[in-house]
Amino acid sequence: MMNGTELRSQSSNSSNSGLGRYLQGVQHFGVTVNDMAQAVEFYTEVLGGKLVVSENELVGDKAQNTLFQTEELQAIASGIDPERADLPHLRSGKEQALDVKFISFGNVVVELLQIREAGKPNPHQSSVGTLASHIGHVNAMHLSFNVKEGMDLNRFAQMLEEECQHRGMTKVVFNRVIRVKSEAERKAIALKYNSFKFWNEPEDEAPIDWSDDPMEGWSLFYCKGPSGEQLEFNQVTRKIKEKFRQGVQDYNQDNGTAFIFPDAQIPQTTTNNNNSQLETKKVAE
Repeated sequence: MMNGTELRSQSSNSSNSGLGRYLQGVQHFGVTVNDMAQAVEFYTEVLGGKLVVSENELVGDKAQNTLFQTEELQAIASGIDPERADLPHLRSGKEQALDVKFISFGNVVVELLQIREAGKPNPHQSSVGTLASHIGHVNAMHLSFNVKEGMDLNRFAQMLEEECQHRGMTKVVFNRVIRVKSEAERKAIALKYNSFKFWNEPEDEAPIDWSDDPMEGWSLFYCKGPSGEQLEFNQVTRKIKEKFRQGVQDYNQDNGTAFIFPDAQIPQTTTNNNNSQLETKKVAE
């Protein structure tokens, strides 16, 4: 088994022979949505991103080729007319159109895409189908947000779901970490079961020895976005935090970049205030 130093050395050698020196990290992740207005509301008003670019009604031959050429060639090879294939059709500008929004989160951008009927902008109507977004498929992807230290991830999960349900975003629900057999049972689960923490909390009934676990310090919960997209919210603390910090340093050294490891923390007083506001809201309801 390789230790951390050997793995970093191997990674460094492979980067020097590849194309990493031409890159500047990850620029954006794309999410195809069925309700653009609601998606923008979720990623800006709920999660705090900033809308930086808004492009509507992208159509034409160049757009079609850029986005779907591989799939059209696969259809031709299978004896299927590309115009009849189960693909978006942007080429003529008369069938479907693409709307795009770029939302900045400071260290990375989220791109929202909606394919709709051409000439009839309707933010609440998509003209393409929906695929299961869970990670059980080989080509499935998910978008993960890093929650600042100082905010208990169990509490953040509850706050997120309540805020989104209040806004009518009914698909935004998160998975609890113990098995349930109904939606009512899921909602009634105790707060401590809202996230998977790779360390021991004081109230844990059967503490686990995390001392040799490479994930020690990681925590997460999985959640669906307003269009059913797969999201994750995580925290990076303790041992694993130092591993990610070292990864940023190694990447900078290999590729001539100057990324800074995100290390913002929320003061405990702020967290307590947020928790108090949440409790007050629940009592009022």
